[in-house]
Amino acid sequence: MSDTILKADGLKKHFHLGGGFMAETKVVRAVDGVSIEVRRGETFAIVGESGCGKSTLARLLMRLLEPTDGAIEFEERDIAGIRGRDLRELRRDMQFVFQDPFSSLNPRMSVGKLVGEPIETHRPELSRAQRRQEVARLLNIVGLRPEHADRYPHEFSGGQRQRIGIARALASNPRLVIGDEPVSALDVSVQAQVVNLLHDLKSKLDMTLVIIAHDLAVIRHMSDRVAVMYLGQVVESGPTDEIFANPRHPYTMALLSAIPEAAHGRARTRLALSGETPSPAAPPSGCRFHTRCPFAREDCATRIPELGPATTESRVACHYWQDIAADRPAAGLTPAAGRSEGAQRRFALYEAATQATTPNPKTAANAEA
Repeated sequence: MSDTILKADGLKKHFHLGGGFMAETKVVRAVDGVSIEVRRGETFAIVGESGCGKSTLARLLMRLLEPTDGAIEFEERDIAGIRGRDLRELRRDMQFVFQDPFSSLNPRMSVGKLVGEPIETHRPELSRAQRRQEVARLLNIVGLRPEHADRYPHEFSGGQRQRIGIARALASNPRLVIGDEPVSALDVSVQAQVVNLLHDLKSKLDMTLVIIAHDLAVIRHMSDRVAVMYLGQVVESGPTDEIFANPRHPYTMALLSAIPEAAHGRARTRLALSGETPSPAAPPSGCRFHTRCPFAREDCATRIPELGPATTESRVACHYWQDIAADRPAAGLTPAAGRSEGAQRRFALYEAATQATTPNPKTAANAEA
């Protein structure tokens, strides 16, 4: 069995806007030639600014959107063009956790029905009594009580609703779970609990996670590998520790530089970007980042960089990353000891995710009530 569970090769998604009377049709290149590989059992993160295409990419991988071009393989099977029963069977093995835990849950359905619906769909061999037992078990493992099955989504806090969404995603016993910013709508303390829950369930249930996020603290302490997206393309990818300690692409450097840090007696050089993010309907020629890159050279406007190897595990799409790295040897994050007390407390919340402790249902429920 291959170590790769999910693979995208040259994936594209173009949207056509306009085209009405006296209007010009515009092509928005939301995802434009993305190639990634997700290994079995890992947590793979996709990070970037709002509008970079990461949520569109997640929906393409899940087949919630039809790709314009490119290939998607799940467990060495091409899934880019499957339909009907094959697509329903795919839903059993690949599940999605949405960003907003309230709008993703039907307010007219009780929690028991919400969690029980995918069990009935994908596991028809279970009797009604067995389905009720399975609903209770799923609620328990995400830190809720079995009696919560009789309540409705509006009766829960944001963190509890996200736990319901996770329980619903786990109902079909999936091998891969994709989370589209699953903690961004939650308070920081609740974020830590949900991050810890996802990390624990990944190990306990032998799952693979793909996490979409813009909070780099979540990414740093939750993922094994990371892909950085800019304007529909992956500009850098590799092991999380390596990317955060030694970023090579100027855009990755700018993202890490934007993380608030304070260290007494020592100034920190920040990499500020100029201008606005270009429209995906009219991306710049050559390197798409050259209009904002402080290291751009004349030929960056005409030459398209390929996502090539930087080390055995890392890849970067930049013509001059080696020259940039030579001039900026300390572009990564400050070591933990150099952070301010407030920053250390924030990072410590996510550090708990690496300990993979089993959540206590009563404690979790009381903490979020």
